[in-house]
Amino acid sequence: MLILQPTVGDKTITIAPRSSDLSGVFVLNIRRDGDGKEESITNATLSNIVNFTQVTFQSAILEEDSTYYLEITKDTELWYRDKIYVTSQTASERVTEKHEIGNGTLYKPYSTVDDNTYII
Repeated sequence: MLILQPTVGDKTITIAPRSSDLSGVFVLNIRRDGDGKEESITNATLSNIVNFTQVTFQSAILEEDSTYYLEITKDTELWYRDKIYVTSQTASERVTEKHEIGNGTLYKPYSTVDDNTYII
C-alpha cells in the first residue's frame, strides 16, 4: 500500500512494477474505495530510478483518511496495481506496538516484516 499526504499539488510515488520499460502511453486510474469516485490521469511523469519507477502526478479526488485503488495501464494493458491510503499521520504515528489477536493471548511485535508469526 502506498501512503500519501493530503497536500495540494504534485504527488510522487515510488513503485516497483514488473517492467521498467517506460515507452508507451501510460494512464493512471484512481478509484476511491466505497463510493466509486474515479479519475483518469494521462499526464503523469514517469522516470526510472535505481530499482524503482518514480511517478509524479496531480489528482483532484484524493481526500484525507480515504483508501483508493490505483491501476496504471501501459498501452491499455495493466502495468501496475496497488492501493493508496491518504493520511496526515506521520510514519511514527502509524506504528503500533503489537497486533492483538482474538482474546489477547497471541500478539505480534511490531516489525517491518510481516512473516505471519505470532507469540503466545
